Amino acid sequence: MNKREILSQYFTGCNGWTLENIEQLKRAGFNNRFAEENCNLWEEIHRILDPYVATLPPEIVQMQHDHYKHRKPFGEYYNIVAPTAVIQEVNNELNRLAKSIKLSERARGGKLIMMKQY
Repeated sequence: MNKREILSQYFTGCNGWTLENIEQLKRAGFNNRFAEENCNLWEEIHRILDPYVATLPPEIVQMQHDHYKHRKPFGEYYNIVAPTAVIQEVNNELNRLAKSIKLSERARGGKLIMMKQY
């Protein structure tokens, strides 16, 4: 899983690993190490990305969602949603944050199981 996949899953909500789901899984307990590994990874992703994304205006968050879900280029938003420099700065910071997430050996090697009941 690379930084683009992390951001894509985060902004489209496809991962299903919301903090609420993570807490429910932790309370229920894990029956295999992969479920626990996925849970820990998505908890880390939310811990790192949520505080920054919470500071962004809703238009920028929607732009990120549209980019990752519908493949709309950021260029369509330049000087409409925000000045070009602001959009580039947000993208650079999101990429930096995604890159700072520590991935397990399994996560580095491929895609993680998205949301699945264990």
